[in-house]
Amino acid sequence: MIARDAERFGIDLRLCGEMAGDPMCVTILIGMGYRHLSMNGRSVARVKYLLRRIDINEAQELSQRSLEAQMTAEVRHQVAAFMERRGLGGLIRGGR
Repeated sequence: MIARDAERFGIDLRLCGEMAGDPMCVTILIGMGYRHLSMNGRSVARVKYLLRRIDINEAQELSQRSLEAQMTAEVRHQVAAFMERRGLGGLIRGGR
């Protein structure tokens, strides 16, 4: 994966754009190893709230399962269920 290779070679990897501010995407991105996210100011509080409440090991497991999914809808379902189980469903229901 890109994040793993960047870390191995000492390259500072950053992601900016809409994905970086989307709680569903952030959960997967953190699990994939992204640690520097740039987003619009409106998204910062939601993303910080999310990051303080998820376990990185669980996010890594989720990202691995998402890579094995056959369809986008399956990934969305996995992430939504992950967030609902942690009481974070409001971040996705209120943000869409």
